[in-house]
Amino acid sequence: MSTEAQAMPDPSLIFGMNLIKTLNNGALCLMISIGHRTGLFDTLATFYPEYVSSQTLAEKANLNERYVREWLGGMVVGEIIEYDSELKSYRLPQEHALLLTRAAVGKNMAILSEWVSSLACFEDGVLECFRNGGGLHNETFYRIHEIIAERTELIAPELHSTILPCIPGLLDSLEKGCKALDIGCGRGFVILDFAKRFPNSTFYGYDILPKLVADANADVASSGLTNVSFRVQDVSKIEEVNEYDVIICMESIHVLVDPINALKCVHRALKENGVFALLQVNASSELENNKTLAFGPALYSISAIHTLSVSLAEGGMGLGACWGNESTLKTLKDVGFNKTDVIQLPNELLPRWFVSRKQN
Repeated sequence: MSTEAQAMPDPSLIFGMNLIKTLNNGALCLMISIGHRTGLFDTLATFYPEYVSSQTLAEKANLNERYVREWLGGMVVGEIIEYDSELKSYRLPQEHALLLTRAAVGKNMAILSEWVSSLACFEDGVLECFRNGGGLHNETFYRIHEIIAERTELIAPELHSTILPCIPGLLDSLEKGCKALDIGCGRGFVILDFAKRFPNSTFYGYDILPKLVADANADVASSGLTNVSFRVQDVSKIEEVNEYDVIICMESIHVLVDPINALKCVHRALKENGVFALLQVNASSELENNKTLAFGPALYSISAIHTLSVSLAEGGMGLGACWGNESTLKTLKDVGFNKTDVIQLPNELLPRWFVSRKQN
């Protein structure tokens, strides 16, 4: 046997080591989710630059010390938290806190880790879908709706300084007074934030889930806002014509049962020169182009268990989370939007905005 052949690594061994990494990273996601939901990352960050014992951390976070200590062990071996072996104490590095605490706002990756633990709960139901087709109804994913709402609440204030200035004339229109609609609004945090910032404009939110709409309207009542309201509405059956100056949709079109008709309804409901701002997952419609996608495996997993399932449960198109940029642009043109600008915000890997104007 040649020296070169002896030096060649065993492909199965390399693959096996990669699978071990995958197992460890998946398990680590569960612990990151716990760290976020318990507030442990936020609490630990308050001690920086000092190290802190598990007992002190548990007391401040109002949690059981033994469980906190085991969680800290996982964070240390996962190279997320630093450990002083002499003092038996722990510290969250600042550069890690910038991606794991609520102070990180839209850059908080810990929220995304919640998808892993939450989606796992639906494995048995989705297995039946693999065997028999169909899907799981939207109401089933209550925990997913909470995760989406939490992230949306964090990023909503950022839209004022990120995407809105990138759309010519939109900020001015909102400030002077216009009529705007959020389709697939979920818990309604985006449009509620808009209503607070732009009192001269009137805002509406449509979603198909009654509980989300009820919660959103409860927030309206408690806030005292008079320029915003929400209602239960299948967005593929909107009947308004030339009604809105602005319509937004954030990562929900590909979940719908009838997304094509929903986009036709959007076009019809917009006034002449009205703006449609569509936020979609930044993926290609061609699988081979997604092999280097940063969130590729996560997106296809989310799609198979949630996105696809919700649509197919109602006999929908089942576009999937990776419906893709190319298909999005083609469909927008097919429904009547002759020109669409694609906006990729700096330092944002996952979302991509498609901004169209209604021009007959």
